[in-house]
Amino acid sequence: MIFKIYQKSFKSQKKHKIYTAIDNTWGTPYYLKPIKLGFDMSIVSATKYYSGHSDVMGGSLAVNKRVFRKVQLADNVTGLRLGPDDAYLITRGLRTLDVRLDKHQDNAKKIAAFLSKYKNIKLLYPYKKNSQNFRMWKKYYSGSSGLMGLKIKSKNKKSVTKFVNSLKLFGYGYSWGGFESLALHQTNFEIGKRNYLKLGKDEHLVRLHIGLEDPKDIINDIKQALKHLK
Repeated sequence: MIFKIYQKSFKSQKKHKIYTAIDNTWGTPYYLKPIKLGFDMSIVSATKYYSGHSDVMGGSLAVNKRVFRKVQLADNVTGLRLGPDDAYLITRGLRTLDVRLDKHQDNAKKIAAFLSKYKNIKLLYPYKKNSQNFRMWKKYYSGSSGLMGLKIKSKNKKSVTKFVNSLKLFGYGYSWGGFESLALHQTNFEIGKRNYLKLGKDEHLVRLHIGLEDPKDIINDIKQALKHLK
C-alpha cells in the first residue's frame, strides 16, 4: 500500500504544488533516499534502527532546500533539542547501521520464505517477485528491513494470542528496530477517526520484527508456536 502512496504523492506534489513528507523509519536512508525521489521531508524514528539497542528516544528530519527555511523557523519557535546522552547513543548506533540492517534483511528473508509455505498466513513483506508491492519496492528501495506483518486466517482469536504468547525467543512490544526479535498481536487499527487497515472475516494481524538472532533459532521458535493456531 505504501508504494502506491509514493506514486500518488509525486503526482499530487507536481500538480498542486504541495509539500510532501514520508516516514522512512522502515527503510532508513540506508535503503531509501526520499529526498532524491522528490519528497520534501524525510522523517526517521532514531529510537529504532538508528539506535539499534532499544535504549533511547529520538528522531531525525531531513529536508530539501524548498522547505528548509520553513522548517528552520518552526525549529526556532519550538526550541526542541535532543539531549546529549540520547545523541551519543544514537551516534553509537549509526556506526553499525549498515551491518545490522544487512543482517536484519537476511534473517527476515529467510523467515518470510519459511512463513510463505503456510496457506493460512499472508505476509505483508516484499517477498513475492510477481506481486505489485515487490515491483514497487524493488523500484525505490535498495533493501528491506526486519519488520513484517502476518495476516493470519483463524476462526479462533484466542489461538492467535496463544501463538504470540508461545514465542520464546521473541519479546513483546511496540518499539521495534532493536537487536532483538519482537512480536505483537495488533488489534487496534484506528488513528483518530481514520481506519488505516481493514481485515477480512476471521483475519488477524500479528506484527513481527526479526532481530539479529540465529535465523534457524527464530524459525524453530515460530514453528513450535504455530502449532497453537486453530
